[in-house]
Amino acid sequence: MLFSKKYRRRTLVGGLFYACQTFPFFGISIFLPILMENMNVTNPLVTQLLYYALMIAGVLVGIVLSNRLPRRYFLIGTFLASAAFLLVLSIWHQAPLALTLILFSLFSLTISAALVMDYAYPNELFDVSIRTSGVGMCIAISRIGAVAGTFMLPIISNAWGSQAIFIICGTVLLIGGIICYQWAPETSLRFAKHNRSTINEPSGSRVTSSRYSDSTID
Repeated sequence: MLFSKKYRRRTLVGGLFYACQTFPFFGISIFLPILMENMNVTNPLVTQLLYYALMIAGVLVGIVLSNRLPRRYFLIGTFLASAAFLLVLSIWHQAPLALTLILFSLFSLTISAALVMDYAYPNELFDVSIRTSGVGMCIAISRIGAVAGTFMLPIISNAWGSQAIFIICGTVLLIGGIICYQWAPETSLRFAKHNRSTINEPSGSRVTSSRYSDSTID
């Protein structure tokens, strides 16, 4: 059923957006000291404390924004913003240390805010009758991104340095934004009600707000 015509796109977008988030998140979080050393940061402990403080702040910001913005726009915006911060870091090799830390802090804040959707969005993609299996499948697909990030990024760092990691992670985030732009439906009941009778999905199909009521309230 998850890969039937009715649910196939939702299963894929639910798993792939999750995987594209976990790839840079796990890789950068676990190997942050190595990255800081490669970025010529002299006090990696302070940077780690700042990084984790921004993670906590980002989650709080994400909770607020996710309740005020449509799910689809929130996903696309956080993917593109976090990708932009990493790609600027990768291109601007000789950026001043202060600017490097600002860009990296903005990335940390944005990616942690985006992680709020990992808990809400997969649940909202599926009807009640198949929700548990759908969420489980999305999480299983996401582990591919987590394993790939944890395994590949230290190898890449040793071979090509932190700039290559930022390029790869930024590209993965950009791909996640494109996937959400092409496939991600709006699942927020609040915005479905705001649009009254109908809401457009990326495929051009029409989805009634009553369908979202069935799939998001239990």
